[in-house]
Amino acid sequence: MTRIFIEGNELDVNQGFTHQLTFSVDDLNNLDSKTTSFSKTIVLPATANNNKLLGNIFEFGNSNFTSDSAPNVNYNFNASKSAQVRIEMDGMQVMKGVLRLLEIIIDGDNIEYEVALFGELGGFFSKLGAKKISDLDFSAYNHIYNITNIQNSWDNANDGEGYYYPLIDYGNCSSASNPLFAKKNYYYRAFRPALFVREYIDKIISDAGYTWQSNFMDSNFFKRLIIPNNQNKLAYLKSRIFSASPTSNVNIQTTTSVTFQNAVLGNFTTTDNKTFKYTGATTFNGSINCNFVGTWQFGSGVIIGNCTGVFNLYKNGSLYSQGQVSLFQPALVGGFGTIGVANPFNIQFSFGGLLNNISLATNDEILIKFEYYSGVGADGLRLTFSGNSMTIDTPYPIMTPAVLGDTIRVSDTIPQNVLQKDFFSSILKMFNLMVTEDKYVERKLIIEPYVDFYNLNSSTYLDWSDKVHRGEPIRIKPMSEVNARYYQFKYKQDSDYFNEQYRKKYIENYGDRVFDNQLEFAKDTESIEVIFSPTPLVGYNGEDKVVSTIYKLNNNVEESTEHIVRILQAKKITGVTSYKIYNSTTTLGIPNTLLTTTVYAYAGHLDDPDVPAADLNFGSPKELFFELVSGALSNNIFNAYYSPYMAEVTDKDSRLLKCKVKLNSTDIYNIDFGKFIRIDGVLYRLIKVIDYSEGELTSVELLRVIYTTY
Repeated sequence: MTRIFIEGNELDVNQGFTHQLTFSVDDLNNLDSKTTSFSKTIVLPATANNNKLLGNIFEFGNSNFTSDSAPNVNYNFNASKSAQVRIEMDGMQVMKGVLRLLEIIIDGDNIEYEVALFGELGGFFSKLGAKKISDLDFSAYNHIYNITNIQNSWDNANDGEGYYYPLIDYGNCSSASNPLFAKKNYYYRAFRPALFVREYIDKIISDAGYTWQSNFMDSNFFKRLIIPNNQNKLAYLKSRIFSASPTSNVNIQTTTSVTFQNAVLGNFTTTDNKTFKYTGATTFNGSINCNFVGTWQFGSGVIIGNCTGVFNLYKNGSLYSQGQVSLFQPALVGGFGTIGVANPFNIQFSFGGLLNNISLATNDEILIKFEYYSGVGADGLRLTFSGNSMTIDTPYPIMTPAVLGDTIRVSDTIPQNVLQKDFFSSILKMFNLMVTEDKYVERKLIIEPYVDFYNLNSSTYLDWSDKVHRGEPIRIKPMSEVNARYYQFKYKQDSDYFNEQYRKKYIENYGDRVFDNQLEFAKDTESIEVIFSPTPLVGYNGEDKVVSTIYKLNNNVEESTEHIVRILQAKKITGVTSYKIYNSTTTLGIPNTLLTTTVYAYAGHLDDPDVPAADLNFGSPKELFFELVSGALSNNIFNAYYSPYMAEVTDKDSRLLKCKVKLNSTDIYNIDFGKFIRIDGVLYRLIKVIDYSEGELTSVELLRVIYTTY
């Protein structure tokens, strides 16, 4: 007897109902995808019970208020959302997952519902929808951007949680031609926060309402995987995008541009500290706020009446807005600094505001001038500023480069527009992970790599020899008729300098692998591509730090660049030659030392650049941009996670067996794709159970086991 339950409530099924269910864990015809259990279309009668459970959705005028936090059933039923479902046969649960309403058929007085059922992996991906990894809540890791937090984060290298500041050469971090830097010392901006892959995975699964279990993801190897920042510059949403103070003394002769100092430029650049160019990627709307405090003095000479002056804002060389008009009263005739001549001023004004915003497009230039309108002494006027500032603020926060002392909101530093389902799928593809559903726990995924998936204990083997129906054709197909000839394992192409150099030279991405199974009759090419790009490691003569490098080179000038998301291994490496981390605020051209250390926060495709034992590349690079001291590059992810699989499916003796078997509800209840099946003394891996119907013959696909281990 077959029973279907939606959100714990039993649905009515037609008398004698039996239906075709397919169970699968892999797809031999498409290595780039994972499969789940599913049913063919099921037709349910419109009984009073079913109508109630499905919210009377058949009614033309049906409309209801729903809550995602409540079970998707009865009055809360929402056809656009999945509902939890399970199927029982003879009292045993044979499938659990989600139900999807496909169509309502009304034929006179007869009403039917067409539904389909999908296993929990399908329901999980449905829950992810269009959510991005930047939607995940990492607010617990918000912190002050300072050298102490940068240094302390290096102890998180093996934790799999928290944030980690790796040393990555993003360009303009350490000039090779400057002896002060010479790719040995670095500005602090070479350190940006990275988060751990394990925690991304945990939050993706838990936010979808699922739990997980994985020895692999609890391993030290997986815990040290990180996703570094991929912005042009480390930036986050800020309301104040500029601050500076005027230089202390300004001698004004009719018209003078105000010179600023101690500038936190944010989205601006300058060559003279007077004119500032806006470099933000989006149009700025906000206000320029000035608070000028200090004293003023006339110079010697004849004073002609009162002196009226004004601070004006110029945009792209033209007067844009007038600020504060000030009336400077005549004083005793005398030189600057004459006793009694100094007079205080406190001027506060804004250009723009909430009702009259200043608008700046990319590359717009601004400067502030003080201009006379009447009255002047022969020696002009001196303004002496103190305790003053100019700030640029917006009520609509924009991405602004971070500087030391800022509060880093980690969610703003996460790679943007990366879908959670693409991220999760790429991790599955990278390590050839198999995903199954916990038989006893709702919404629990079990995730392990292919190399660890199968139970090698011979006592667990299942003998199906007596279940094979010999009266139906048994089909045995050489895998050479199923496989492609070439398998391309690929990272996504990116255009930073070292990736470009490698690709131009070798016509492939750094870290890619092409596997040729040399099967004569196979012609096709199959690609397995992840969302991540490779990251070349670069070393320099005389330096013992090997650094992941991501920048462009234009006329031999390094340029930081937006880039495709990366995945790296983290390690705190000690005992390197002492080096310095500098503040990029300079005094007389000499940067301030923030830290001198013999520890560096390594991150790269190798687990250790000096003695590598694990490599995130699919294949060994044909060229390295540093000198490998020792170790081997053979333990890349193709060799570690794919080579046993490829050896099995491309062996000359590999066979795909298709036959009909007689399975009962107990067999279906006990299905475990990790157990070997023995038929006539030969071991097989169960690949798929196709269209199981209670009491009927069932088609199965099995792959011959060449070796249980490789």
